Amino acid sequence: MLLAAANILESVADHPWPGCQIHVFGMPVTLMSKGIAAMILAAGILLAVILPLSRRRQTVPRGPAGVLEVIVYFVRDMIARPALHDRAEPFLPLLLTFFTFILTVNLLGLLPLEALLKLVPGLPPIGGVATSIPTVTGALAAIALGTIVFCGLKRQAGLFHHRYQAPMWLCVLISPLLWVASLRPAVPGLTGVILAVPLALLELVGVLAKCFALMIRLFANMLSGHVLLAVLMMFILQALQTQIVRVFYVGPFCIAGSVAVEILELLIAGLQAYIFTFLTAIFLALYAESSHGAEESKAGAESSG
Repeated sequence: MLLAAANILESVADHPWPGCQIHVFGMPVTLMSKGIAAMILAAGILLAVILPLSRRRQTVPRGPAGVLEVIVYFVRDMIARPALHDRAEPFLPLLLTFFTFILTVNLLGLLPLEALLKLVPGLPPIGGVATSIPTVTGALAAIALGTIVFCGLKRQAGLFHHRYQAPMWLCVLISPLLWVASLRPAVPGLTGVILAVPLALLELVGVLAKCFALMIRLFANMLSGHVLLAVLMMFILQALQTQIVRVFYVGPFCIAGSVAVEILELLIAGLQAYIFTFLTAIFLALYAESSHGAEESKAGAESSG
């Protein structure tokens, strides 16, 4: 049983290319693997498809250009604007990149690339779902976190400069304190003064935890489907190793289950791209673009007065 579990994990694990793994301070660092190669392939496909389509100016987009327009409108109207409202446009390129890249990587992982490319002698393995690699999903979550922190610091520095007319270098210098202070919920009275620092630090931990959850959610959901497919295939192999006759009543159920899981994986590929992008937009609205509308309106009133 342990051997079967090891075989399942081996079938869904990422494998480095020969000679493409080094050790830095005693820790293995993979420079290239079959999952990373699949991710680069997905990025190349997106560049080869989207760049030519985006340069074509058509009054009524048709064919692939129409599909691209639908994706742009979907991300703008169903993800960016509901979360960020009038501040959605500056973040639309980032959200579109997240959605299209994750969707392409997830869909590419459903294709049997590794099995097909094995027919080419000497070609390193390419395949698998890059979003089932924790370092890949961690990098995506780190990009989201970096954007949240950068935009939060920039917005707080701008508000402080606008309100108090302080030098910009000073505003930039104290922007981390301003941003962390802006995270705390508004608690009136002496209680709010006493709990200001603990609540701000707790909210800061919450920002980190939410971005970590982005990484785990995408990784776990994409990995679980492929583990389930590997389990179903393992049942057929186990039946072959015991009695061949068992394949005739085990195989059809496993194949039907695999088809159902593949259809479910197709839905999950789009759903996980949507969830990751939408949660990123929500976190941007909460921690980077909220920044106290009352203070901003008050600063505008003072400057106009």
